[in-house]
Amino acid sequence: MTRDLWGFKDAKDLEKSTKDMPDTILKEQIALLGEKTNFTVYGKPVFIKVNSMEIEYKVATIFNVVVQALDNYEKTILIMYSNPETEYPVAITLGSSFEEDCELFNPKYICNDKDSFEIAIKEILSSEKVLGLIQMLYSKASMLAS
Repeated sequence: MTRDLWGFKDAKDLEKSTKDMPDTILKEQIALLGEKTNFTVYGKPVFIKVNSMEIEYKVATIFNVVVQALDNYEKTILIMYSNPETEYPVAITLGSSFEEDCELFNPKYICNDKDSFEIAIKEILSSEKVLGLIQMLYSKASMLAS
């Protein structure tokens, strides 16, 4: 018999304990976009290892919106910066590319806990700018589908 000294039972147990972490929350929102639009517009995460001296975080998660009907057009909604070993803090940039962030890192949000992270993500995803983008992409994709 194998001795199990780990502090968790299995993957389901581990998933439960990570449900409130920033990566999980962002992953949920990315998945919800596809579900809410019948995958006419959907989210796609892109993970990049950060090697910039300008940025103190080691991982970037880019939240791209993809529209298959528009030849897989992609637009970045936000970039979340974090460290693999810690839950918080995380930094979020808007309106810039990863390359631009590496040259001049200027996060719009720095979140030190779950509440501030959820407030920031809600503010971003329900903003007029993001909502307008989703509406425009959905409209163009729907027109092509009919």
